[in-house]
Amino acid sequence: MSILRMNEKRISTAAVSSSILFLLASVLYFLPVEIPHKVTIPVAILAVSALWMCPWQIAMAFIFSAIGDYMGSCGNFLAQMGFFAIGHVWFITFFIGRYFSKVEKDMKLTSKAKGYLAMVIFCTLALLATAFFRIVPNAEPGIIKAGVGIYACIISLMLLTALLQRSSLYALGAVLFVFSDFIIAWNMFVEPVPYRTYLVLVTYYLAQWLLFIRATPYRVAPEMRLMRF
Repeated sequence: MSILRMNEKRISTAAVSSSILFLLASVLYFLPVEIPHKVTIPVAILAVSALWMCPWQIAMAFIFSAIGDYMGSCGNFLAQMGFFAIGHVWFITFFIGRYFSKVEKDMKLTSKAKGYLAMVIFCTLALLATAFFRIVPNAEPGIIKAGVGIYACIISLMLLTALLQRSSLYALGAVLFVFSDFIIAWNMFVEPVPYRTYLVLVTYYLAQWLLFIRATPYRVAPEMRLMRF
């Protein structure tokens, strides 16, 4: 249930309008226009729209993500990481609730499904191993290193729960989110990444939009499930 209510007849118009505004704001970031904290604007648009159109946990996730963007634009990496971690906790809360209320009841654990689940667990463990063997050891000792380690665990759990939703949009959104954050961490703590601004923000903005549009009642087209299990 969303925090605020909207007439169902207006959902499609609102979802399309929000998406257009989000796209324009995303493109604006890459234009040579001086606007304070403009990196925050796209996700802030989704956060406001989510109050009417998305489950309240998703709305909270976008709100904390927007705050994280603002902190990042101020150069406060620790606060940015902290607010994004809280946002991921809200995503996890939603995904776990959705899994037990909807997905599990319709799940048939075939041999194909078991293979998919094994792949999901393997990918999550591989992500954690990369973080703790390549990124965390290179982080600044103290609170930054501890924060990076905790954040790696939280975003890995977000990825795991998203991949269990039987939704290609949730899965792709989570994968792109992880990719974006991985590029940030690799660039900061391991070695410079070429074209990092584009790699980080294009994938990040697309990830947030995919998570947003999937969480709304609006459907562009019937979604293909990742696995039939």
